[in-house]
Amino acid sequence: MVVKGFAETHLLQRNVVIMTSQDVQGAFNMAWWPAILNNLRNLQCPRNLYNLTRSYFSNRVAILCANTYRKERKITKGCPQGSCCGLGLWNVLYNALLDLEFTSHTKAIAFTDDLAILTYGETTSEAEAYTNSELAKIENWAKENKIQFNELKSKIMLIARKRKSNHENINIYLNNRSLEQVKEMKYLGIYFDNRFTNT
Repeated sequence: MVVKGFAETHLLQRNVVIMTSQDVQGAFNMAWWPAILNNLRNLQCPRNLYNLTRSYFSNRVAILCANTYRKERKITKGCPQGSCCGLGLWNVLYNALLDLEFTSHTKAIAFTDDLAILTYGETTSEAEAYTNSELAKIENWAKENKIQFNELKSKIMLIARKRKSNHENINIYLNNRSLEQVKEMKYLGIYFDNRFTNT
């Protein structure tokens, strides 16, 4: 697994690693169509498929009816998770996040809407600085693409083999809020602890 490989490589070099799991608020429902179309252009999508997607997004409305009440609203976002093309359209959107210019200290990993950011440093303070810098890039990307990360559900974990480093507190921020630091994290059904002994 990429998470395990990245962390163990740097732990063997006596570095520390910060793992951040980020929760997308609303996930598939928040996929903004103009951003998807823009990414398709950047990917040089064949014109016929691009036009088909643009047509799919055109003139769509959500209608609520209750007794004699009817409310109609134009919609500009959302990729239904059970639909044939929903996952593919989400991947087109989210792939742009993985293509951000992260430093060589960082690995970004995503599976559907589950995002993990791993950053290493020779010291805890160095890893902390790199992590905050990378999360600032992700925040900017999210604002541009009308995606919201939920800082209350996002977590951080300091991974170190040195007992002293392992117990340090770190300050990592998302949306100007400090993220909760945990000693164990679940990612894609696998539990990781802060010494990487139970993986």
